[in-house]
Amino acid sequence: MIFFKKKRVELGSGHIIGYTLFESKYLFSIIVYNWKTIDQNRFHSHAFAAVAFLLRGSYREKYYDKKTGEVKEKIVNQWLKPRYLPKNYTHCVLKSEPNTWTIVFVGPWQKHWCEFFPQGTNTTLGKWVKYGWGRKIVESIKDSDVPDELK
Repeated sequence: MIFFKKKRVELGSGHIIGYTLFESKYLFSIIVYNWKTIDQNRFHSHAFAAVAFLLRGSYREKYYDKKTGEVKEKIVNQWLKPRYLPKNYTHCVLKSEPNTWTIVFVGPWQKHWCEFFPQGTNTTLGKWVKYGWGRKIVESIKDSDVPDELK
């Protein structure tokens, strides 16, 4: 279990600062994020389902639409509106306004989650990396094969 921990996470250009209020991977977690993202260099899923609330600011994100297989873009800018993020929601944050803050209520963690690293400007070419707890690489999947966890 973790109580009151600050962590900086680099995800391409810019970063986020996470303030973990409570974390138990078997139970639940509460994390506050301060977004300083300019352009994340990867798409990612989560090891958990979560409900997020935008507290201040806004950000643009790209996400993988499972129904159409397309990458779409949207702006997240509705303060205090609950936003459900399933485990297999695959997205990347493109740009956040200064002083953007969210609070996230996280459910129990599954064993794996994934990131997609695109090559060049075509996001259908690249590689998937499957991680376990502690950000340990479990598997690297080349090309555009989508891992089973995200289907």
